Amino acid sequence: MFKTFRLRLFISYLALSAAVLATAFFLVYQRIESAELSSLRSKLSEEASLVSAQLRSSDLASPGINGLAHSLGSKLRSRLTLINADGRVLADSELDDAAVKTMENHLDRPEVSGALEGSASYDLRRSVTLGKVMLYAAYPVSSGGHIGAVARLAVPAEQLEAARAILKKALLAALALSLLLSFFLSIAVSAGFSRPFDKIVYASKKFAVGDFSYKIQKDFHGEMGKLAETLNSMSAAIEENLKRVELQSQQLAAAFENMAEGVLMTGPDARLTALNPAIERMFGVKAESSISKPLLEIIPNASLSGICSRAISGRKAVSEETEFSSPIKGIFSVNASPMFRGGDVSGCLMVLHDVTEVRRLEDKRRDFVANVSHELKTPLTAIRGYVETLMEGAINDKENAMEFLGVIHAQAKRLDNIVSDLLKLSSLESYADRVKKEDVGLKYLADSLIAGLSSVFNAKKASVSNLLPVSLRVNADPEKLGQVFINLLDNAVKFSTEVPKVEISAQELPGAVKISVKDNGIGIPQEHLARVFERFYRADKARSREMGGTGLGLSIVKHVVELHGGSVGVESAEGLGSTFWFNLPK
Repeated sequence: MFKTFRLRLFISYLALSAAVLATAFFLVYQRIESAELSSLRSKLSEEASLVSAQLRSSDLASPGINGLAHSLGSKLRSRLTLINADGRVLADSELDDAAVKTMENHLDRPEVSGALEGSASYDLRRSVTLGKVMLYAAYPVSSGGHIGAVARLAVPAEQLEAARAILKKALLAALALSLLLSFFLSIAVSAGFSRPFDKIVYASKKFAVGDFSYKIQKDFHGEMGKLAETLNSMSAAIEENLKRVELQSQQLAAAFENMAEGVLMTGPDARLTALNPAIERMFGVKAESSISKPLLEIIPNASLSGICSRAISGRKAVSEETEFSSPIKGIFSVNASPMFRGGDVSGCLMVLHDVTEVRRLEDKRRDFVANVSHELKTPLTAIRGYVETLMEGAINDKENAMEFLGVIHAQAKRLDNIVSDLLKLSSLESYADRVKKEDVGLKYLADSLIAGLSSVFNAKKASVSNLLPVSLRVNADPEKLGQVFINLLDNAVKFSTEVPKVEISAQELPGAVKISVKDNGIGIPQEHLARVFERFYRADKARSREMGGTGLGLSIVKHVVELHGGSVGVESAEGLGSTFWFNLPK
């Protein structure tokens, strides 16, 4: 009902003031009424004592006693009744002799019985004779040392009631004035007390909606002032803490959103509660449609679900590598850690790192080491065998010795070619050998390289056709681009039929140019096409080694083209020749 503190405070002060004033009114009224009654009693008692003093025993027995009572009652303006010691009424100032004789015995009247005991006595009651409320005061009349009669004075209660009415009006007027003053005083006091309280409530509402810049004006003192100061300090501390928490939250959110690793969180029941964009990219799922669903339903991989379950049930971190076949293919390193709240496991945090490429590169590295070892071992074994033969005496056989030395020289040259190509490839892969681009005319570059390889082509009776347009120019490193042409042309002649035919052509593409080197050679089986650009990979190992190849030429081609921002490829069919091509940006 009373909704505001100010109203409640006002009503409380007003109610308290009203209660105090009402109590004071009652007490003052009672006290004044008692004093008024006491004064009236005292007056009647004095008058009764005067009457008692004037009466003699002869007067009490005189036939004119009733006239004396009338005379004295008229003077005192009160009703005077003279009562014998036995309670019989002797005279009454309000009645004649005949009426007095008919009055009942008054011995049982309280004031009469009290006066007969020797002291003034009083009573307030309704008179049977007069039929109205009267105040009685009785005083003993002594004669010869004993009480012979009682003089009783009576006044109507209207006098007392009139005095009471006047007193009540005066006190009620005073009470009304006091209540009015209390009303305005309560308004002033409640306003004074509620003003700082209202300011504090207003500030609290500001703080509740996050406006911690608001400060309470401390224009009041005491406990409210201390409270205002405390609230201002608290709001400043909360604002600082919120800024720190918001910054940390933003940092965590940024890390969560931009991590290359996939991050997902589940509840204790293995249902997803959060996942980052990396998970969405990896598995082609959407966060909004995945939340609250079982992990196994979103990413159907029993191994991943099992890792999550073991982390939750075991209450400790689990790290494993697992291979995915659906919805994507790859190898992932999974780190799962249980999350705790109040000592209980509240879920699981999982970090997935795609190590497919790492494992592929490790496999390639192992293959590379094995291939290098194998490629180097063949010429080294040949060199060692012929050297041992020469050392055992064949050096003295000049005819065979020269043949052996020729083989050693050829194998040493092969080793030199392998090492040279390895160094080129290493330089290209490490970007230590930067490209130095310039405007290059592809037809002139190809013509100069064909002329340089003329001895090789003539030995094989090969015909090379350069169909590149004279106007075709690119921004490239001519030296490195020359390595590409040399390797492709050399392979085209090596792996061709008895009469090799090689054709160099170009095709315009949007933003790029495609250069093709086509031959009529033995072709490449379909199962080998995807790997021909790998280091030391040979589709026909025996023939390749016989022709002195290192197995690194096409790998060098791929790296040079990629350094220029292009790509390479091959189209071939066994027995129908091959077409190697590469794209370069215009």
